[in-house]
Amino acid sequence: MPNRLLFVKTVLFLSTLIVGIDVCGQAPNWRAADAMVSAQIGEPFGVATIEVPLATGVDAGSMPPLRATDSAGRVLYPVANETRQRVIPPSERPVPEPGRGRLLNRLGGLIRELTGNDKDKEITVSRRVSFLFRSDQPIRVTVSDIGGTIGTYDLVPQSDPLAHGQLLERWWGDYTTGVQTQVERGDYPPWVETYLVAMLSGRLHLPLPRWFEINPNQEDTLVSTLKLIAGAEDESEVIFRRAAAGNLSSTASNTDLVPIPSGPNWAPSTAYLNSDSDAPETEPLADSVPPECFYLRYGSFENYLWFTDLSTEYGGDITRMATLRGFRSQSTASIESQLNLKMTQMSRMIGPTVIQDQALIGRDLFLNDGATFGVLFKVANAFLFRTSLQSDRNTRARNDDAIELNDVTIAGQKVSFLRSADNRVRSFLAEDGDTILVTNSETMVKRFLEVAQTGQSLAKTFDFQLARRLMPLQRDDTVFAYVSPQMLQGLVSPKYLVELRRRLDSKSDIALVHLARLAAANEGTPIQSIDKLVKSGYLPADFNHRIDGSGIVSLGDDLIDTRRGARGSFLPIADVDFKQVSAEEAAWYSKIAATYTSRFSHMDPIMAGVHREVVAEGSGDTPRVEQLSIHAEIAPWSPVQYGKLAQQLGPPTRVAMRFAPDDIVAVQAHVASEYLGPPTHLFAAIKDSVPPDPKDFDGLLNSYRALRQLPGYLGAWPLPGILDRLPLGIGRGTPVGPGMSRLIGGLYRYTGGEFSVLSFYPDVLNASLPYLVSVEVDDAAQIRGRVGNLLGSQLEGWVTKQMYERSAKTSDAGASFLSMLSRQLKVDPTNAMAATSNIFATDLQCTLGGEYEFAPEINHWKSTAWQNNRPPTNPPVGYTPPILKWFRGGNATLTQYEDRVVVDAVLDISRQ
Repeated sequence: MPNRLLFVKTVLFLSTLIVGIDVCGQAPNWRAADAMVSAQIGEPFGVATIEVPLATGVDAGSMPPLRATDSAGRVLYPVANETRQRVIPPSERPVPEPGRGRLLNRLGGLIRELTGNDKDKEITVSRRVSFLFRSDQPIRVTVSDIGGTIGTYDLVPQSDPLAHGQLLERWWGDYTTGVQTQVERGDYPPWVETYLVAMLSGRLHLPLPRWFEINPNQEDTLVSTLKLIAGAEDESEVIFRRAAAGNLSSTASNTDLVPIPSGPNWAPSTAYLNSDSDAPETEPLADSVPPECFYLRYGSFENYLWFTDLSTEYGGDITRMATLRGFRSQSTASIESQLNLKMTQMSRMIGPTVIQDQALIGRDLFLNDGATFGVLFKVANAFLFRTSLQSDRNTRARNDDAIELNDVTIAGQKVSFLRSADNRVRSFLAEDGDTILVTNSETMVKRFLEVAQTGQSLAKTFDFQLARRLMPLQRDDTVFAYVSPQMLQGLVSPKYLVELRRRLDSKSDIALVHLARLAAANEGTPIQSIDKLVKSGYLPADFNHRIDGSGIVSLGDDLIDTRRGARGSFLPIADVDFKQVSAEEAAWYSKIAATYTSRFSHMDPIMAGVHREVVAEGSGDTPRVEQLSIHAEIAPWSPVQYGKLAQQLGPPTRVAMRFAPDDIVAVQAHVASEYLGPPTHLFAAIKDSVPPDPKDFDGLLNSYRALRQLPGYLGAWPLPGILDRLPLGIGRGTPVGPGMSRLIGGLYRYTGGEFSVLSFYPDVLNASLPYLVSVEVDDAAQIRGRVGNLLGSQLEGWVTKQMYERSAKTSDAGASFLSMLSRQLKVDPTNAMAATSNIFATDLQCTLGGEYEFAPEINHWKSTAWQNNRPPTNPPVGYTPPILKWFRGGNATLTQYEDRVVVDAVLDISRQ
């Protein structure tokens, strides 16, 4: 038997005909004719490997991966890998004989190894590409890389089951390792990679890799729940993996229906007013808002236009002011289309004369999937406004056969309802006097009409009245936001969380169908039917078996959920009704409810206001500069729920540090710590400079080197004793001048006037010390921060480089994703962007501002923003990251009181 295994291993490299023809584009350190080729017949797939040895070893990972293609399309699921050898480090090599500097060279090698420059090195000795194929006929394969064609090889498949098994096992190891690398490098949900691994594992009866976690490690329940509500990608990925692998974690109890479990036992609100005379003035619009809704008030149509125009400057996605993601958010356009409230030039003109007040209200902010959302108007002329809206709704229904416009009765009142079967259009129009609500939720219409009858509105709750006492109408905020405790509690209710998880199941299933169709077409057997895809193994056997009876069906060229509609416009969660859940769902939610009851039994209201003011009018090429004053509070605040996080700060203080005028970034905090003793002011600042690269802080020694390059200082006041209490007096150092001492490691310390200040640069200390002083200020706070205008500064170049590198990496990941679609699923370049949109329900975008295009000469995708088929290493001339297009400096403070937390910030922004 050992001889048989040895023979099989030899076959993997040397068996079958070894022929190299049409050799071109060869690298200087290998010859294509030396390739070792093996192909074995099997069911459902044969497997082949082509390995190209290198004449001399090269640094591991330094060569581009190989690709395998053939004209008949028989090459399936290819993967490239390298054969590597470990370089023996100096510490493991024999001690050389003395003489001719050999021992000194060895010592230098050891030092380099200790500092991390020569650690665990590997070299590549050969490259290989493996793939699956069908049929037992010879196959001609072209091997290439991004540099061009390496060679064309004729493979004559052999029939040896044992060799096939060995070769298949090796291919699977390479394939899953390659997928794992792609997942780690990608900046997008790894749904394609996950699907391919799960699908091939099931069809080929191969084990899932360890990194393919069906049941992830247990995470803190509060954290995992918040991530689920926030739409964190890792939560979605876990659910997608379960769906792709066929819900391997499911048990028979999942089919047992049980009553919906109870929610957390919420503690009563701590907000109160002394008497009716204490009730603050509230706006009339708030009298129409249900208490369980968030409330985003603009106060006037002009303020709404300001916010809309600001969002439009960044493609309708306000988050693009900070950074670009690899996928384009379409939530704003989707909501406008769903509610049929798209802004027109006519509405801009008549809006200010008709609309007196306006607010966005809703039960959640799941804008990318389908929010429970509405727009509330207080109007001067209800007839004129209603007529205008109805005219737009009639036109929409008349021009699209898939859209219906009817009157429905809700809570005894006639309501206009514009809808499509997939919920991409879902708009209720309800009216109460001079207040009009346009919403996608029937439940919100009911509650709106109930509030009109009962008067039990948001404005009548103690929490909202406290908010208006803390942030009165007289502030005249451009935008006022309020998140009620009832809304936050609703997000953690059993119906919301169970349905939210079911939504993720539905999104996963829709993506899986699109991927299964691509996989079937890739293998030459196009299948559209979901049942046939399941039968053929492209979808798991339990696909579409759901606890609520819903499923995925085709609607024309699209896929929808029979209960929820189309992705991006799912039925609002508030409108989803169910009475029972599975036993697994009940156990999962009961744990969440118990955790909130014991650890977080009170949801603290959140309020924020933004006031804008023009500080510099634009003219010519000079843009207008606006100053945004932001005030936010959590009140009432329950610090006991936040544990140690709420115990790190000292009491609010009006004492602040005054910094040197050339400090471009400065921060200070009033902290209370057992290590520092009584409440102490800690402060830090950096000069306008080019800081070290964040990668330079990898490792203790490198971090020390990087900090030595940073021209800044760190200090405390009054004088803390922690440095003086260090053993052997190392915290006091060696005196080098008045009040100045030099510590171990080249760090300088100044002590004087109850100040203790540290820096690696004594000249920075000497230049800054005359300005450092504690002063009395008007506002009390514990944390204060300031960032100057980066435009024209040295720090601007550093920020630009960091943001560019992040964007370039994401841009490269997007092109790699499209190339993977071409390699693994043979998606035609003309259909690749549409296929991507089908998989993710959104469009891929280049984060460098270019457009993706396929480059046939290199058989790879690239961006028009690149140079030489790769993103430029350094930011090109004229590149400005999103945040530097508008940020012109700002400052902020945080104050934690016993019963509330306050954040104030002032930002100068440049308008386009």
